[in-house]
Amino acid sequence: MIEFQRIQKNYHLVDHRIHDVLKGVDGLINQGEVVALCGPSGSGKSSLLNICSLLDNNYKGRVIIDGEAVTKTPEFAIDVRREKIGLIYPGFSLVTAYTVFENIEFPLILNHIAEDRRRIRVLEMMAKLGLKKYENHRPDQLSDEVRRRVVVARAFINRPVAVIADEPVADLNSREALFLIDLITKLGQELRSAVLIATCNTELAASCDRIIHLQDGHVVEHVPLASIQRRKVAEALPWGI
Repeated sequence: MIEFQRIQKNYHLVDHRIHDVLKGVDGLINQGEVVALCGPSGSGKSSLLNICSLLDNNYKGRVIIDGEAVTKTPEFAIDVRREKIGLIYPGFSLVTAYTVFENIEFPLILNHIAEDRRRIRVLEMMAKLGLKKYENHRPDQLSDEVRRRVVVARAFINRPVAVIADEPVADLNSREALFLIDLITKLGQELRSAVLIATCNTELAASCDRIIHLQDGHVVEHVPLASIQRRKVAEALPWGI
């Protein structure tokens, strides 16, 4: 479970004005729930993701992960992120000198999982994501779509409490995007991770359990998709996606 309470975030602009990007935002993502975070450019999506993923501790309010309130210290953030949070962010951040197997295995090493258990878990994850034949490939030998699957595998390998994703299917073709969306939602449900995805992709949002809308720094609506026809999700949103 990941919860954020009364989150406020501002930036100091070059002309000394203060820009309030988040204005008292609240939300809750339960275990096994996949939630889309939608809103127009500048609505605060990326700022909220960075706070929920503990990459930014300069904010007001509270973040609660797995029932524990986050302490705003770098050491605490590193420990919680390593043990309880999986990240799917643009740029992939794969280690270029590592193979696919080693990239997926790396979070388990950081958490001191025994080698025999690491191998079993990595091979199981690779099988689920269709990565077995790429086991010994390095990132520069892979297509964009396959690299994204490796990032998804790495994000879920620790069986995290929460997974935070920023535009995970951007620039993929429709077939590749649907395949990756299906993998993320199935893994989130299977592993009981609370998954929060910032997206402008209508099909991805429609595959989620719920949509949180941000506009001008406020949550303006929570849309449970069980209540609408998923094929009409775009029409149900205040500004599309």
